[in-house]
Formats: sequence, structure tokens, C-alpha cells
Amino acid sequence: MRRYSACCLIVAASCLAGCNQPAVTPKPPAFQASEDTVRDWADVAHAVADGMTNRGLLPPEVPGQAPGWRPPGPFFVRAQAPDSAFVRAVADQLESEILRRGGTVARTPNGATVVNLDVDFVQWSPRDKPPGLLFTAAGVLAIPGIVIGASQPMSTWTAANAAALTAVGVGMLADTAIAMTPTMNAEAIWQATILSGDDVVMKIQRPVYVRPNDIPLYAKTTDLGPVSSPGTGGVLRVRTIRYDP
Repeated sequence: MRRYSACCLIVAASCLAGCNQPAVTPKPPAFQASEDTVRDWADVAHAVADGMTNRGLLPPEVPGQAPGWRPPGPFFVRAQAPDSAFVRAVADQLESEILRRGGTVARTPNGATVVNLDVDFVQWSPRDKPPGLLFTAAGVLAIPGIVIGASQPMSTWTAANAAALTAVGVGMLADTAIAMTPTMNAEAIWQATILSGDDVVMKIQRPVYVRPNDIPLYAKTTDLGPVSSPGTGGVLRVRTIRYDP
């Protein structure tokens, strides 16, 4: 009878396991910026300028590290999404950053190194479960209270001191958890590219968190293709488009 019951339990467990969905693979810890102010947009321009510096297109920010450095030529910052407020602001800040680091900025792409800036965005559905490590954090927060309770009896000042330190520690832990927990369900993906013929000289692409109500600041209705370096001042050939009835 006992063997029969064990077989039934094994069969039931196998059926339940077969009907269940595969478990979600835990993601390793990672950090991602969020865009809240114009200063955050300036940080994007700084990241692009740092990428240009790492590839020898701009001199190091520390004076004296490149005494014989000469700029490879003027740079033209091209907004592939000219109607995006985010791209326009990053392009303007990038021009200022290039000038600050010793480069020159051209007003036309003719003969210049073209830095193409573009952005896309995605809006996810609302969360279907609370953020991770919620119950683990609750357990960690309960440890000080358990330790203090197990240390009784203690003097009044000792208990007050322990309670104060515990309150400060719990407050710092809670504030850190709140600051690191993303509440935005939309992301913008910006990228900066420099092309030379068919070669990609530089490509920097990063996602950032944005508020859903701020998506119009990143959205675009015009999407221009990237331009290779050195740029040309030529005009695109006119093509006739025919619509069949």
C-alpha cells in the first residue's frame, strides 16, 4: 500500500511538472541610467565624446597626455532624428564637448568626420509581479530586531543606542533599495556611429530608462539614414514615385 501511494505521488508530481511553465532564469545584477533632467542628456554627449577619445579621434581630457596630438579634421554632428528633442539636445551638447576637448566642429558634412546620432524607444507592459529580492530584503530588515530581542535584558541607554543604529541602518538600506528599484516601464535606446565607407569606425549604443509621459521627447517622425565619413555636400538624386490606383 505504501509503495502504491509513493507511485501515485510520483505520477502526480510528474503531471504537475509537465503542466507547469519553465522557470524564469534569474538575471545577473546590472545597472542602467535613467533620464530625469537635461543634465542626464548631457551625460549621453559626454559618453559619446569619451568613446571618440578612446578611439583617438579626440585628445585625452588630462592635459599633457597627448602633446603632439592633432585633430583628424572637423566633426559634423548629424541628427538622424531631427524632430527628436532628445537627439537635438545631445547633438548640441556633443558639439560643445568636442570644442572643449580641442576638436573643431563643421557646420556642413562636406569633408568632415560625421557623428551620426539616433534614438529609438520601447514601452513595456506593466509589471506582472513585484521587483526581485523583496522578501529577501524583508528578512534582512528583520535581523536587527531579532538580535535586539535576543539580547534582552539590557540597559536603557544600550537599548536606545542599538535601536538608533538599527533605525539608521534600516533607513539607509530602504532608501538604497528604493533608489535602485526601477519604476519606469519605458526605455530609450540611443546610439552614436561613425562610418568610413563600408567600415564601422565607432558604434556606441546604450539603453536608458524614461518615463512613459516623456516618450514624446524621444519620439521621431523623421528617420534619416547614417552618413559615411568624410561627408559630402552633394544632394540626393531626385526619384519619381508612382502610386498605382
